[in-house]
Amino acid sequence: MSELFKFLLDPQTAVVFDIDGVLAVYEFGTHCHSACPDEDWETYVRTHDPYAFTRPVPQIQRFVRAKGPERVYACSVAADFEAPGKRDFVLAHYGIAPDHIRLVERKPQKMDFLQDVADDLALPRDRVALVEDTVKTLDAACEKGFSTVHVTSFFGFEA
Repeated sequence: MSELFKFLLDPQTAVVFDIDGVLAVYEFGTHCHSACPDEDWETYVRTHDPYAFTRPVPQIQRFVRAKGPERVYACSVAADFEAPGKRDFVLAHYGIAPDHIRLVERKPQKMDFLQDVADDLALPRDRVALVEDTVKTLDAACEKGFSTVHVTSFFGFEA
């Protein structure tokens, strides 16, 4: 097992996953990653619930089972109309506790959630790892002293 996964699986490490493009495969359209232009997204979500048809990532499901639920979290940006679908998707496919799922209005608020996890568990920041697909968000977390993992690190994970 790689040093990274030894660290992530360590009982002292808390792992926070983004949802879109990390826990949820980002395939909302046919032959296109998106189902519609951004300006039509709210209407689309209100009439289609894209999270009902989105697939989970088997490697991350295996990781969450191996890690156990106590120190696994999900945090994502979500408008009010997206929140129920995202939350239901995470609950159904990953078994992450409802109180371990935080949906925020803006990406910078993810840093606040990482700090909340560190504070709640009395952990140093480097023991809270963010798994993301957006490099700018990973950079922001790293600058604040949190551990960071790009989702592609999970491509070859075997429990």
